[in-house]
Amino acid sequence: MLGLRPIEVAHTGRNIADRVHMVVDDFGISDKIFSIVLDNASANKTAVSVLKPVFSAYIGHLLPVEVREEDELASIFLHKRCNCHIVNLIVKSGLKRLKNYLDDFRTAITFLNASNQRIAAFKSFCLSLGVPPRKFGVDMDVRWNSTYLMLKHLVPYRSTFSVFIQTNHPVQRDGSFF
Repeated sequence: MLGLRPIEVAHTGRNIADRVHMVVDDFGISDKIFSIVLDNASANKTAVSVLKPVFSAYIGHLLPVEVREEDELASIFLHKRCNCHIVNLIVKSGLKRLKNYLDDFRTAITFLNASNQRIAAFKSFCLSLGVPPRKFGVDMDVRWNSTYLMLKHLVPYRSTFSVFIQTNHPVQRDGSFF
């Protein structure tokens, strides 16, 4: 990351392009840019199309004259997809196979966290077993490692958590809690 500049206005392609251009100008490297890493959001694609003519000096040296004019090929060289975004998509695809199990964990955690009384009861239950109490968070779609973190924190408490839920809040035949 070369520099950070907050965007206090709407995150449109034009505003993102203006902010990137500002950072590049501050460093004086607009003639040295050969790629920009952004995810595939439409505003980012627009930003790249706005920035491509501005940053074409370096790319222009790499491409033959007839190719420099072709938008698609030049943008392939300029716009690189964000690796974190790609890793997030890969992990999400893999986690689809575990969806039913993960949904059960999410439901149980959400159920526990939905009431201060349940949180306090779980804390008392943990203390009575000599286990340090912990509050569990549910994963989020936009953070590729949040499912890992949810499971990492839950696994050491699997028996404590499971016994607490089954003892204090048995599941009805329809799958809902009492």
